[in-house]
Amino acid sequence: MPQIRISLLTKILPLFGLLLVISLLSSHASLDPGLLIRFLGLQVILALLLVQWLVNKQFKLRGVKSPLWIAWLLFAMYTGVRLLWGNSYSDSLFEWMKILSYQMLLFLLIQNYSFKELRNGISYSLSILGMVLAIWGLVELVEVMQSGRLNIPLSTYQVKTVFGHRNLYLQILFLTLPFQLYLAVIEKSKTFTVLIVTFSSLSLFLLIVLSNRSVWLSLVMMTLLFTGFVLWNRLQKSTFLKDLNKPFRWIGITFSVTLLLSILFFAFFTVTEEAESHAGNILKMDNGSGKDRIELWKRTLQIIEENPVFGCGAANWKIEMLKYGNKGLVSENNVTYYQRPHNDFLWIASEYGLFGGIIYILGFLMAFYLALSQIKNQQETRRQLFFLSVLFALTGFTLFSFFSFPHERIVSNIILFTLFALLIAGNAETEIETTGSKNRMLKWMSFLFLALLAVGSFYFGYQRYNSESHTKGALEAKMDNQPKRVIEEINQAESAYYQLDPLSTPLLWYAGLAWYQLGKPDSAIRCFTNALALNPYHVHVINNLASAYVQIGENEQAISLYKKALKIYPEFEESALNLCAVYFNEHQNDSALSAFSYLNIQTSNPNFKPYIKAILKAKIISILTKQGKTELIHSLPDDPEWYFLQYKMHTMEGISIENLIFDFSKQQKPY
Repeated sequence: MPQIRISLLTKILPLFGLLLVISLLSSHASLDPGLLIRFLGLQVILALLLVQWLVNKQFKLRGVKSPLWIAWLLFAMYTGVRLLWGNSYSDSLFEWMKILSYQMLLFLLIQNYSFKELRNGISYSLSILGMVLAIWGLVELVEVMQSGRLNIPLSTYQVKTVFGHRNLYLQILFLTLPFQLYLAVIEKSKTFTVLIVTFSSLSLFLLIVLSNRSVWLSLVMMTLLFTGFVLWNRLQKSTFLKDLNKPFRWIGITFSVTLLLSILFFAFFTVTEEAESHAGNILKMDNGSGKDRIELWKRTLQIIEENPVFGCGAANWKIEMLKYGNKGLVSENNVTYYQRPHNDFLWIASEYGLFGGIIYILGFLMAFYLALSQIKNQQETRRQLFFLSVLFALTGFTLFSFFSFPHERIVSNIILFTLFALLIAGNAETEIETTGSKNRMLKWMSFLFLALLAVGSFYFGYQRYNSESHTKGALEAKMDNQPKRVIEEINQAESAYYQLDPLSTPLLWYAGLAWYQLGKPDSAIRCFTNALALNPYHVHVINNLASAYVQIGENEQAISLYKKALKIYPEFEESALNLCAVYFNEHQNDSALSAFSYLNIQTSNPNFKPYIKAILKAKIISILTKQGKTELIHSLPDDPEWYFLQYKMHTMEGISIENLIFDFSKQQKPY
């Protein structure tokens, strides 16, 4: 009996931990509460799976000849080789470690579990996860509704549970839905069936009312796929529908009621006009997030065009993207930057080239082929239904990949690779190769290699987690105006394991700002220069490095850097005003006036009009002195608005400064 319990635990715990526990992990010690802690959790599960594989008496290799396995193994190998040239740094290595971890997970799942064990473990784990997330999401939705009618979609962004963003939450919730429906159909216990149908209906309700358009599209595609499946079964004269007529009818009625309740919710609990506008904007690409996506995709295509074969390098999109500026994007205030193009297929192609992009797409095509083949060839009704559920989840993930970034997130990829494991295990049940005890040495060598990868990845991830916690401390110190503490925290955070924060800002930039604030420009320059080497297109780094050069009198260096910042982002007001100031201090008033052309004349920047006054007044005094009209200098107004008006006439009406002075001199009383 104890042996049976131990065996059962070793089978259940890894899958339960993989799909339920890791998904709910969160740490507020890091800037991204989910990414690193879940990566560490994945390494722990991989260690458990490795031990489970080691204690098996025979060395089994299952599914390694599968085209799906080969495609993803090739992707992992290629991305590793790609690190050997180009711009590689800590983020690049971390990306590869994530890819390796998913590949190791896929290998261990298909070696440790039969198809039946995987099917049951994954179905129940994902269904329980869906239940937890549905309750959690409902609680948060009710809390948001306390403030009155919902603004769609803005109010719904507050419903995010443990995932930090509404869209990520809804994507995971959608991926659990097909497996909830599968259990609702095949479960023999009426009590559990009622429970699972209730929670799947709640999941559907949240997926509809929380108004994520890619999720809506996935629900439509799932409905179309099921309709096509039903029609195909009728043409095949299959007994599928007859066998499952009762549960399907019950689920259909329940979901119809859920759809009606969702419509009533929109009518009575949301601002109707905004909800209608949000729904109507699905196909519009000229505003909002749709407009941003198009801009991001265009720029990503430019990156691909520049490096078509091998790409710009892992984790380099977020850096290369900045050289095109933020013009026309929501983040154009230069406070935050997009970190991915909201299309995983373009993202992969831009960083790993068309070769890497083709392998990545091939992996998905292989998965769809295996899923459709299993559905077509299965004789057992329940098994056919299960692979239909896998197809639904795979379709949803693919659609999310077109409009979002599940490739970046740990939980999304865990679910994806468990789907791959199901497809490979289902196809390889009759293709198990057992090598026996004579290859025990090979098994131990394989174990040690994989264990080394898991331990190394855990160590690397822990170092990043520790660094990110110190980075968070530095940001808090910056907000509290404590520059010395900022430097202390960054010194502990910055390392070979972690060099950029989650928004692609080099950590040394924060230290440079602190040194600058403490009046030590040489130390600031050292930090800013190293930061610029990591991210050469970050306008704040460039701008602050220029300002530090001004402090030590290196104005030519400063002018060059300000121009570089404005070349990347011409509308960056801070650099434009700083450039004006440097030219003014160098007595280059004409250049200073020209630099104002970077600024919108309607700007609300408080320094704009004072700078106009100082530079234009100096220019006027210079002209009056040359003309021998020094007696007019004392008559010049002191009001910045007057100088702004003169500048406005100069720029908008084309009136020269000399003519403006002539008009001014005529208005003065003769002495």
